[in-house]
Amino acid sequence: MTYPLRLHRTYINKPWAGDRLARLFPELVAEIPPSTGEVIELCDLPSYSSVVANGPWRGRSIAQLLQTERASLMGDLPLGPGDFPLCIKLLDTLQPLSIQDHPGDRREGGKLVSRGKSECWLVLDAAPDAVIYQGLKPGVTSAAFEAALAGNAPIDCLNARTVRAGDFLYNEAGMIHAIGAGIALLEVQQNSGITWRLWDFPREGGPREMHVQQGLEAARFDLPLPPIQATSGEDTLLAAQGPFGVRLLQPNAARVLAKEWPGFTVLTCVAESCEVTAHQRDNLQPAVLKAGDTVLYPAGFDRFELYPEPGCRLVVSWARE
Repeated sequence: MTYPLRLHRTYINKPWAGDRLARLFPELVAEIPPSTGEVIELCDLPSYSSVVANGPWRGRSIAQLLQTERASLMGDLPLGPGDFPLCIKLLDTLQPLSIQDHPGDRREGGKLVSRGKSECWLVLDAAPDAVIYQGLKPGVTSAAFEAALAGNAPIDCLNARTVRAGDFLYNEAGMIHAIGAGIALLEVQQNSGITWRLWDFPREGGPREMHVQQGLEAARFDLPLPPIQATSGEDTLLAAQGPFGVRLLQPNAARVLAKEWPGFTVLTCVAESCEVTAHQRDNLQPAVLKAGDTVLYPAGFDRFELYPEPGCRLVVSWARE
């Protein structure tokens, strides 16, 4: 019998860290160390695989579960590279991140052998002038961008997109981007740890390693600029295509969420709280998700009764491969 998996968070010190997460998730204040810019809710990277914090699988990593409980956890999802497909993080910026990009999927004979890093962002809080830099401005060529990199002024080549709380942006692998200052967001991404830094803002402590050649090779200058999606509805499908799906639920009353995708389901509560009763045939599993909580439901759970508090916001994510 499977059950909802809660996972130990990992807090990562960053030179650009802000303090918005502590205000958004007051119940986590005691847990969040100073200078935390990134909170890993779920991942399965070679350097670290999230560890289960509850129930019979407590103390086992996602990587270990994939070795012994793959069918229960993943269901009918294709085997792929053998890792868990998604990584979920919270980011909190006082300063802008580097200009960067990520590689795309690598396939051999049509089979996925190495995941790229497409990602998406749900803005949870933002300063009035906060921006996310994404894609080259109209008329800026790849050659002009390379020249601007060499001249230490590439930020002028990028679209500065004003964002506010509730905005959603998709960022396909290969898109040049930089998350700006004064933003807290939830990031859902393919499970990849590869980031190519093309240029960085001045940092206390000196410059960080750059990967200009790799970043330029990975860059897809022809990618169209994706829209900034509003999230005002009760049930909004945000990532309709690509390697993963994302929905935002803002229910005003109790409702049932029926699974329409293969494999696992991840629920992340980003505001208030919600009581969830998950169904796997006659296996009913209750859980309370408070703001900041992420729960991984193995593949057998296909129906979720939701009993939200007023103002509750739930992010639902799943993998397509």
